Amino acid sequence: MIPILRLDNPSEQKRVEALLKALRLDPAEVALSRGKLGEYMASVQAIVADVAQRGDEAIVEASRRFDDPDYTAQSIRVAPEAMREAAGRIPSEQRSAIRHAIAQVREYQKHMLPADPRPLHRGSVELGMRFTPLDSAGLYFPGGKAAYPSSLIMLAVPAQVAGVGRIIACTTPSRYGRSDLVLAAAHELGIAELYQLNGIAAIAAMAFGTETIAAVDKIVGPGHTVTQLAKRLVAGVVGIDGYLGPSEIVVLADQSAEPAFVAADLIAQAEHDPGSCFLLTDSPKLAEAVAREIGVQLTARRRQEAIEPALREHSAIIVGASMEELIELANRFAAEHVSLQVADEEAVLTKLKHAGAVFIGAYSPVAAGDYVAGPSHCLPTNTTARFASGISVWEFLKRSSVVRYSAEGLKRDAAAIEALAEAEHLDGHAASVRIRHSEEKDGS
Repeated sequence: MIPILRLDNPSEQKRVEALLKALRLDPAEVALSRGKLGEYMASVQAIVADVAQRGDEAIVEASRRFDDPDYTAQSIRVAPEAMREAAGRIPSEQRSAIRHAIAQVREYQKHMLPADPRPLHRGSVELGMRFTPLDSAGLYFPGGKAAYPSSLIMLAVPAQVAGVGRIIACTTPSRYGRSDLVLAAAHELGIAELYQLNGIAAIAAMAFGTETIAAVDKIVGPGHTVTQLAKRLVAGVVGIDGYLGPSEIVVLADQSAEPAFVAADLIAQAEHDPGSCFLLTDSPKLAEAVAREIGVQLTARRRQEAIEPALREHSAIIVGASMEELIELANRFAAEHVSLQVADEEAVLTKLKHAGAVFIGAYSPVAAGDYVAGPSHCLPTNTTARFASGISVWEFLKRSSVVRYSAEGLKRDAAAIEALAEAEHLDGHAASVRIRHSEEKDGS
């Protein structure tokens, strides 16, 4: 089912490298319209341009084509009363779970909310920084056949805690009808603007604005490859968070790990369609035991049709000679989720540099982070954790430096400023300093 690959076998090591390469986005494919990503980008560009030019009319066409053949312009915005009614229809245990998740995510995000740092005083010069929230943000989360109220919670609560002025949410419509869970979560969150439209069209609408949807300053959220490409396409017109999707996990485990737990964690991520899962271990015995456990547990899972190809084609159990070698490989994977199921957790954590989120210990399943732990489950994928971070309250704040000079402070720095300005042939820069501390200010 899931291949076991050994790093000391040259041919199997090549397969590991191929799996790693497949995770990374190929910039040439995107930029030069080559390969699968190039084909995607051509379609994405066409829809984005159409929405930018024709607004709601283009939204309706795209949503009918890809999502719901009965979609109309009246389908775009979800009425507040529809959210309120849905909240009343869902079972009480689901409503309680939604409220529990919102409360714990809010608690964590408030704890992470940064305060303005104390100013640095350099004599009579004061240097500081201030954090200010965005005026508006657009949240995108997947829809269609499946419903993900948890993703809405993980996006909306950090934005609310940051103090974003206007928060809108967009998700994909479904020919199967609206999800009461999603609508109920929106109601519990107090989302005033909820829209259902094709994913690519949603990104374009939030970037450019249409008759129904006013443009926002930043777009965040997970989704299919084409939705993520749409975000990259409008970057600069609006802010974007990064590349968030499809799902992936790397488990670092040694002989102390429980095979049943590891197998369950791999299956849980393969359950996403698509998903990729990797166990990195220095124990051949654990590798074999986990492979057997996957076969046993898989028979009880409802989404076998999605899980089996993910495990067979996009995943692997990788056996290395040492934990040091495997940590180095994990840093190259820079995975969305990294689970540490090892005897010496702190030693491994210290050397692990790149991960969207780290789950430490046998009793820290990724599913806890997916729903209620507190940190957002909207995380960088495709090895982009090398340079990117997951969604948090920080995503919705801007940093502005603050500079305050007195006359004495400027006089002390004037010579250096003027020398550098003149060296760059920017005499106006030099003059703007000189006029403040010389006779030029008297017009002479």
